Amino acid sequence: MISAIKQYVLSGVSRHYKDETNRRIMVVNLFTAVGMFITFTLGIRALFGGEYSLSTLLFFSSIAFAVSQQIQVRYGTPKARTISITLLISCLMILTLLLLISGGKDNTGPLWIYLVPPVTMFFAGFVRGLLALIAYTVTCAVILFGFDEKLLMTSYTYAFKSRLLYSFLTVSFLSAFYEFSRQKSYETALYLSEQFERQAKHDHLTQLLNRRGAQQSLEKEYARMKRDNQVFSIAIADIDRFKSINDTLGHEQGDEVLKKISKVFSDRLRGQDVLARWGGEEFMFIFPNTDESGAVHALEQIKAALNSSPLNIGDQALHVTSSFGVSEVNSTNSVASAIKQADKALYFAKENGRDKVCPISSVTQQS
Repeated sequence: MISAIKQYVLSGVSRHYKDETNRRIMVVNLFTAVGMFITFTLGIRALFGGEYSLSTLLFFSSIAFAVSQQIQVRYGTPKARTISITLLISCLMILTLLLLISGGKDNTGPLWIYLVPPVTMFFAGFVRGLLALIAYTVTCAVILFGFDEKLLMTSYTYAFKSRLLYSFLTVSFLSAFYEFSRQKSYETALYLSEQFERQAKHDHLTQLLNRRGAQQSLEKEYARMKRDNQVFSIAIADIDRFKSINDTLGHEQGDEVLKKISKVFSDRLRGQDVLARWGGEEFMFIFPNTDESGAVHALEQIKAALNSSPLNIGDQALHVTSSFGVSEVNSTNSVASAIKQADKALYFAKENGRDKVCPISSVTQQS
């Protein structure tokens, strides 16, 4: 029994959705279950009491709650969830309005309207919920006070109607205020979470991906390579004679060199390419759907751009070069192996004059 209830409440929940989305899905499931049970039970009671119109209304409401839940679970798209919530709120509003008009059992029907504000605000959100509640409140006022009460099938005192409306407005205001506060708190928490996640994966100096972010990109690209049977290439770049730059100009100017070079690299990349600060003065390039020769061609252009554009550091123009080691990741060469190969090719470029793009295949041939 408990397992069946848990399965029902979790119907439609997915680890791919945001926590807020999953929470709304579970609440919809729970609310529709309670709604179905209450309306069906009251419908049976009304049926045996000879109140056939009321029982029919309650049975239809029970069916509408069930349909709302099934739309959400079966289709699972944002549009389906919107339709499900709209149907749920509409059903609740229509049901409570009809209970207001008919009086329900012993004129207690109007008491159910207090369900509308919190449910509407939670499911529809602050803006849409507020607009829906305004329309609903106006409709209630017209039913209670308009057309000389000809819209009512029962009779209420003026004091009851006015206090019902005032108390409903109070509950609506409190529900709107709570939903507004909750929404703002959630947005703030989400923003802070995204900022922390970004800081964890990005280098604070260059704003590029850091080593952790690069590793995640490599894993993602490797999975795509396996799925699409496409190769990709990686390259490790190292700024030539960077230690002497730090020793001569100081670490603050050295940091400025890193930022300027990272911009030169970034500006020459394609939209799908990835650049990360691998560590110290080393950078990593990831070239999706690109073989070794294609990566070498792209890096030659980047190297040429760096050579032709002196870096303005303080009041002087500084000519800086970089060496590159390149390797291809394919079905027979893993990411870990490719990184080692790129590092080996980079070392070879450094040992043979610097300012070079060196693919691992050329190192292998010369060995």
